[in-house]
Amino acid sequence: MGQDFFLSLAGLKRIEDLFQRLQDTSLREHMNPGAVTWEDWSAIIDAYVHNLVLSLRRDSPRTAVADLFTLTDDYLNLKRAVQHRGAYPFLISIFSEDRLNEVAAGNVSLLPDVIRATVAQLAVGAEAINPIVVDMTLDGAYLRHYLALGASLEAPFIEYWVRERVLARAVVVLWRAARSGHPLKMYQQHFLPLGPFNGVLGDMIAAGDPRGWGALIPGRLGDLYQEALEAPEEEQVVRFEHITSDYLTDLARRVKMQTMGPERVAGFLWGLWVEAFNLKLVISGRLNKIDPDILKSRVRACYV
Repeated sequence: MGQDFFLSLAGLKRIEDLFQRLQDTSLREHMNPGAVTWEDWSAIIDAYVHNLVLSLRRDSPRTAVADLFTLTDDYLNLKRAVQHRGAYPFLISIFSEDRLNEVAAGNVSLLPDVIRATVAQLAVGAEAINPIVVDMTLDGAYLRHYLALGASLEAPFIEYWVRERVLARAVVVLWRAARSGHPLKMYQQHFLPLGPFNGVLGDMIAAGDPRGWGALIPGRLGDLYQEALEAPEEEQVVRFEHITSDYLTDLARRVKMQTMGPERVAGFLWGLWVEAFNLKLVISGRLNKIDPDILKSRVRACYV
């Protein structure tokens, strides 16, 4: 599904026409009769993406490629485990239900080395820890795990792409924290370390004011940050997320013509992730009667 497809969906006047158009896509095998709510469609899209990623994971000699694109749900379940909240409603990939139950019981011995010590600190008393601290700690663990997955593939292009995505995500975490008035020094303690980015993120935390961060962020991401600052203040973070997504898509297209290797699989899965984002954006927006022009402006560039 290309970007023009999502732009045309956003412009449809009747929600019924949108749902009819979706029946002509690969989503049709996952559609349920009577699906009309946002929750219905979000579950359909998630199941479609998850099943496709797991199918590729089973057929791949290097599962880390697929794991890069299932990790978010795994960490949502992991958060529930360390908080002893019982059921795990998010789609399970890397962390099985048995593994999550072990974490809930305080046993983290079988978790990946890169996150074991961090999760161990949370697992012994997360209920008594400030929820903001739990979030920033797991955000940091997630990004360290993501970096480790990228490095494990021993594919220079994927490792570079992963690093760019991780730095962009880390910038967003700190930017949202600053806008919410959270003390950034807490992120020095609970969010870091983050491998090659300790220096730049530490400098951003020390600087404090996000308006000066553009000069600290290296390379193309620094340019994109400066571009996002030109948007109205309340739209700057969303704008940065949008243009960094488009930048990552442009990078992914560079390996599109490869006939084999993890790079092509990673590019395809990133494209799938962007398609899922665009679908959710358009469906949620149309159900909530958001202006079509606003939706069109937020549709992200596609891999195809």
